[in-house]
Amino acid sequence: MIRARATVAAVCLTLPLTLAHADTAPEQPDISWAYGTIVDSVTVSGNRNTKGYVILREMQTQPGAVLNQKDFERDIRFITDLSPIQTAIARIDSAGAGHVIIRLTVTERSAILVGSILPLVKYNFETGLNYGVRWQEANFRGRLENLTFVYFRNERDDNDVSFGWGAPWIGWNHISVGVGTRYFERGRVPDQRGVLESFGVQGFLALPLTESRARFAQIVGSLNYNRERLGSKGNPTENEITLSPAMSFRYDSRDSRVRPNRGSTVFVAQRVSYPLVSERRPYYLFRNEIRTFVGVGPKNVIAFLSNLTYQFGDFPEFNLFGMGGPGSLRGYPSRRFVGWHRWFGTVEWRHTLIPTHVFSLPVIKTFDIGLGLTMFMDSGIVWEGAYNFSLDRLHGTTGLGIRLYNPIRDVLRMDVGFTADGDVRFSFASGVRF
Repeated sequence: MIRARATVAAVCLTLPLTLAHADTAPEQPDISWAYGTIVDSVTVSGNRNTKGYVILREMQTQPGAVLNQKDFERDIRFITDLSPIQTAIARIDSAGAGHVIIRLTVTERSAILVGSILPLVKYNFETGLNYGVRWQEANFRGRLENLTFVYFRNERDDNDVSFGWGAPWIGWNHISVGVGTRYFERGRVPDQRGVLESFGVQGFLALPLTESRARFAQIVGSLNYNRERLGSKGNPTENEITLSPAMSFRYDSRDSRVRPNRGSTVFVAQRVSYPLVSERRPYYLFRNEIRTFVGVGPKNVIAFLSNLTYQFGDFPEFNLFGMGGPGSLRGYPSRRFVGWHRWFGTVEWRHTLIPTHVFSLPVIKTFDIGLGLTMFMDSGIVWEGAYNFSLDRLHGTTGLGIRLYNPIRDVLRMDVGFTADGDVRFSFASGVRF
């Protein structure tokens, strides 16, 4: 079976690449002589749409610091993988005995690609055709703010509309803020009790616990308001309103958000939901996710993922977490297994087949492409309580895939997964999984 998620625009752009002229991304000049010196200043040039300070604030290397090789290599890799940036080259000039000036030159991707409106098409044999449109501005106001609008519909006449805005920084302070809203309408009344219609509004504020850019930690507070209409065939509907505050901790030491070669992320969150119009008591959701990346030479990375979701209290019986598909167990269909609690993990070996190449194209001028190979092992389990938690419910898959890195959705993921039962399933998805 084939599960596909693609954008027509991506196909239209990549087809002409075979006829276009391609150049390998420029290599960094030798700057080894400068390590251990004092940085007097850091400048950035070549940026037309992204504000200079927005690029500079992402660097661990700041004026007055000793130039450290590991931190500086992280800075260049991190900046190169920012959504609006195509390449970043650093040149270092002497500023006297033991002092240097860093001159960073960037080339930016076309604003057409960074702020694109794309059709969304997804098909699988379980849910049929899903289609819609997505508009994402990944560099809103030139400050790496993310502005997104998505409309999605499927053959069951479900409608899903969402809008969100997020800012990773406020000025030079690593304070993150964001707001969003979502509306969902189910086209067909289900046989079992579930959500027929929902409207939600949420916001978050993240405060820094460290000053380091390369290894930063944040404490995050969020608040979610949700209004739902619940029901099933042959039964009257009922309304539910919940208010859900949450607190979480986030740590991130990756050297890239798209193609990390080293580092880790840790995310721990606790949410409590207060029903406002029903007699249901408060219920709780705990989440923990850990990602680790270990570089093995310049072209290989071993990546690890562990993701746990656990709820307790008087939670609704239809709050089921699915497992299967491109986001968890590749080789199984989406939501092949469901339960009130879920854990899944992944081990991946990632290899760079073709480093980033820049193509000359009309209108958008340049388009960059990179190609990677992945081999993976997925495993996971869902359960309802201690009475049915058993290793017999643990499932696993293995497989391999191709990664097409591009400026539209960061990466297109094409995988083939194999189950222990001998089933084979292809999947095609977009965006960074981890």
